[in-house]
Amino acid sequence: MQWILSKPFNLIAFNLMWLGCVVGREQWFALVAPIVIAYAALLLSQKDIKASQILVPIGIGICIDSTLTLLGVFQFEQESLIAPLWLMILWIAFSTALVKSLAIFGRNKFIAAGLGAIAFPLNYSVGERLGAVTFAEGYLTAVIALSVIWAMCLPLLYYIAEGSLERQHATT
Repeated sequence: MQWILSKPFNLIAFNLMWLGCVVGREQWFALVAPIVIAYAALLLSQKDIKASQILVPIGIGICIDSTLTLLGVFQFEQESLIAPLWLMILWIAFSTALVKSLAIFGRNKFIAAGLGAIAFPLNYSVGERLGAVTFAEGYLTAVIALSVIWAMCLPLLYYIAEGSLERQHATT
């Protein structure tokens, strides 16, 4: 059981869940969503992460993606005013990686900002190339907007996760 809680397993699991969500989208949703939710529930039940470390990043990520969808920056196959369900499930998977396998990048807020400015636009660009999203405002505009947004928001997510970790250690 301990290997399922490990950082290497988490990194591999996150990448597989990312593929399942982005490549599979609605077609694989019934398979991928329960796996993502079960994995997050396992981490929570083992007290490996706290609920706030999952819920806050999910909320922030879904709000940002839904705002970009509402503003017309993102367009998805199935028209919606908010981010699609598969993308919401992806935020659950990402929140587990944020506090486990990717936590090392949050130790320095400048590194986290740089990672946010580069990795998030890169991930959304790969998703765009795979047909998961269309950048309605143009590729360069979307990439610049994503870089600015996530350069500010990824350090915030790490700050929130660290606060949750510090409160967890203070109570134990």
